[in-house]
Amino acid sequence: MKGLILIYGVAGLGSLAALRSPMIGLFIYVGFAVLRPQGIWGWAGDLSGVSLYVGIATLIGWVLQGFGKTQLGRGKSVVIALGFFFVWAAISAYQATNTDVAYDSLITMAKFVMPFFIGVTVLETEEHSRWMLWVIVLAQGYVGFEMNLAYLKGYNLAGEGFAGMDNNCFGVALVSTVGPALALVMGAKKWWERLLGTAAVLLMLHTILLTFSRGALVGLLVVGLTAFVLMPKRPKYIAALALALIVAIRFTGPQLAERYSSTFASSDERDSSSESRIDLWRDCFDIALGRPLFGVGPANFPVVAKERGWTEGKQAHSVWMQTLAENGFPGVAALFIFFSLTVIKLWPLARMKQTPENRYTVAVATGIITSIAGFMVAGQFVSLAGLEIPYYTAMVGVVLLKTHKLPAAQPATGQIVRTTSPARPRFALHSAR
Repeated sequence: MKGLILIYGVAGLGSLAALRSPMIGLFIYVGFAVLRPQGIWGWAGDLSGVSLYVGIATLIGWVLQGFGKTQLGRGKSVVIALGFFFVWAAISAYQATNTDVAYDSLITMAKFVMPFFIGVTVLETEEHSRWMLWVIVLAQGYVGFEMNLAYLKGYNLAGEGFAGMDNNCFGVALVSTVGPALALVMGAKKWWERLLGTAAVLLMLHTILLTFSRGALVGLLVVGLTAFVLMPKRPKYIAALALALIVAIRFTGPQLAERYSSTFASSDERDSSSESRIDLWRDCFDIALGRPLFGVGPANFPVVAKERGWTEGKQAHSVWMQTLAENGFPGVAALFIFFSLTVIKLWPLARMKQTPENRYTVAVATGIITSIAGFMVAGQFVSLAGLEIPYYTAMVGVVLLKTHKLPAAQPATGQIVRTTSPARPRFALHSAR
């Protein structure tokens, strides 16, 4: 009951505040999107529509404030890519096999696309981006706390999924947050920030293992590898990464190890689940060849799955292959470009020489890259194009891009640098006398 009162209280006050400051409403909306109160306190009452009121108030406040500041700097192309994907999905929905299902999917998509557009225009400083990342990490950390608490009581709720997500989708959601959490730990200047971030990382790591998701495991390995490539090779950073690895290994029991070992099995040793995924991906590609521009429409692969011999409502178990079948080649290309551009443009910031002044920028750029990289790889094994967290971390990435310039290139050793252009000889034309 306390959770119910808290959520309604925060939603009510946040909605009022959002009319004047849409940034406040955005923080609450994103926090609810990650926390999913209905999945934690739904037993106490109906919380399913609480985010809607906050979202509407935030949208109204955004309009009243003149749509924020639209100077996006180097993040402009990232925003355009997502806008193109959304528009293409809308066109695809118009000619979908089942337009009702497609339009419902567009409404769901708008629930994270519109906050993305609002966020890149109202979050104006590095401090704002830091607050947003903390909201995401602490909300997911609390979800991990609840899952671990249930596990200690004898119930592995994470293995069944969370708040409408199955175990695989939930695992990828956690993987997408581990990188930003590690970034906050590495960029923190206060001991209590490091403590909070470390607790969130450990809770999420153990919950990922409890999901029994092989796709999440692959994504987690990508997160670790990307972090190792990007991070400064200093003892404290290597120690933090090693600690996370030790915790993961320590809590991987025999049952988990046996299941995860099949992730990289040969074709002769794959289980029926792995084989069915490959067949599903093949069918997605065949559908796209038949309808290459717009596919069968958003969320329509489960509608046409029966025509391919699958049970009605079957998902393709791949973000990329299902998006290809549903939105065609241009649609999946736009989504891939959106995430890839975010990584490419943030890479120089993550590779900057770290100083006390830019340590947060370097750490967060690294965290966002690891988050998106983990999602992009793990997404090949899970149908989860609508997972909000990667879009919100990309939103923070755009804020970094518009508030920071690329580090100046240093001339190579021995290279002559001209500070002024060479003087040009002047010639006077004299008339003959």
